[in-house]
Amino acid sequence: MSLLYILSASTLVYLLVKVIARLKQIRQALEQIGYSPGERTVIGFSSALGQVLPPIPYITLGHSHYWYSKYQIFERLGTDIYGTASIFPSASYFTLADPAAIKQVSYTRNNFVKNTAAYKVLEAFGSNLISVEGELWKRQRRIAAPAFSDNNNYLVWEVAKKFTEQMIHSWGTRQSITVHDVSEDLALPLSICVIAEAGLGQDVSWGNDIVPEGHKLTFKDALTVVSRTMFLPLILPNWAWSLKQSWKDAKQAHAELRLYLHRMIKSRRELKEQKIQDVINQKHDLFNQLVFARDADDMLTEDELIGTACNQHSSKWHETTAHTLAIILGLLALYPDVQDKLSRQLRELQNEHRELTYTHFHQLRYAMAVVYETLRLFPMATVMPKKATSDTIITTGFPPNARTVRVPASTVVHVCSTGLHYNPSYWESPDEFDPERFMDPHWNRDAFVPFSLGPRACIGRRFAETALVAELTALISKYKVSIDQSRFKFIDGETILERRSRLIHPKVGITLTPASYSLVFSPRD
Repeated sequence: MSLLYILSASTLVYLLVKVIARLKQIRQALEQIGYSPGERTVIGFSSALGQVLPPIPYITLGHSHYWYSKYQIFERLGTDIYGTASIFPSASYFTLADPAAIKQVSYTRNNFVKNTAAYKVLEAFGSNLISVEGELWKRQRRIAAPAFSDNNNYLVWEVAKKFTEQMIHSWGTRQSITVHDVSEDLALPLSICVIAEAGLGQDVSWGNDIVPEGHKLTFKDALTVVSRTMFLPLILPNWAWSLKQSWKDAKQAHAELRLYLHRMIKSRRELKEQKIQDVINQKHDLFNQLVFARDADDMLTEDELIGTACNQHSSKWHETTAHTLAIILGLLALYPDVQDKLSRQLRELQNEHRELTYTHFHQLRYAMAVVYETLRLFPMATVMPKKATSDTIITTGFPPNARTVRVPASTVVHVCSTGLHYNPSYWESPDEFDPERFMDPHWNRDAFVPFSLGPRACIGRRFAETALVAELTALISKYKVSIDQSRFKFIDGETILERRSRLIHPKVGITLTPASYSLVFSPRD
């Protein structure tokens, strides 16, 4: 028997064993979702290859498929819950767009927890409330929750208003101001300033700050670079940082921000007890409150504080509020009737109260409706993965059409915010931008999940809402926003939905990121 024959036979047997093993894994993946109708692909959505390839029928869904498909897959399958299975890797999961099922998954923590494997990218600076689960999450939340208070919300309003007015002052008295990239040149810098002062307790200004002694960058500059390069430490080996100048700059910014935070923690924890109480009572930014937050004798460690500060304040919240503000301004430019109504409400309230403060927040109902409708159409997180901790049952739909779906332990369940937000069973004309739907006091709160639901809902929700409404109030009360048609040409015959899609054209990342577009701000009479 020749050596070639033996090698060929051995290779064939090896491949056969591999194929049989793979087929067995595929069968197990399909059994895990009960052979539920849905998507079947060669390459899995969560795999590295699946995250970079565009959508290819039967090959891969593409990492942005939840944004682009919205409710289409559910509609095609005739169900608000479907299963997806892939060959490489052999994996499966359920996807939900049913409010009752999503509520069950979000609130029953005995059966479902956050799928923390999907959030490891948020641990570049350490563990934090977003990325952890179980007893560690309970402990961190118990200690941190009191910091998210009305005192902080008052501060957020004042800080957001102050920086928006500083930005407006920098525009001078020109008849109109063109912001060429509303996200990069307006929303992101504004958000950085608000996070720096109301979130992290640092005095910054809209303009250039002075680099303090012992540092190479200002706090604001370090925070800005880190917010844009948060994940580089997770993917770059130490030897690679010097290969590109931008990576060198990022490494320096990461080191500078850590140095700032270490010094901030050290200086605060060296205070005597009476002085600590003075700081707690007088400085209501989140970082100061978190440094001194405790449950009995338990405090957040220095690593936990830095992880929370960097990952939550400078990444998640910063991008969420900035990208949402940029999209809101784009939508107001596209829908002048909505903008005019918002301006009228602001003018009426200002005539009544002269100056609007956080105490008037609940009267700014239409401004909040504009924010909510924007987040319904453009949720910052298109999917929120959960994981079953035990065998359980999900109920979807309502009698007499309700049905149950068996969910085995360890099964991943995707809460699809875009599927839910565009579900016509719960939102009339779901593609339309109509803030009026949120003026109805009985609007369906279970069908709206931009901040998630249940115990794991975003702890900084009111922080973001307050900042957005304060910024909108300061901007729209003084300026009319319009499309810069010298850069964005209108096309004859296109619908408003086509124009909106072409203008906003977001990309899917950790948050939904709008395209670069230019807006014109004209002073109101």
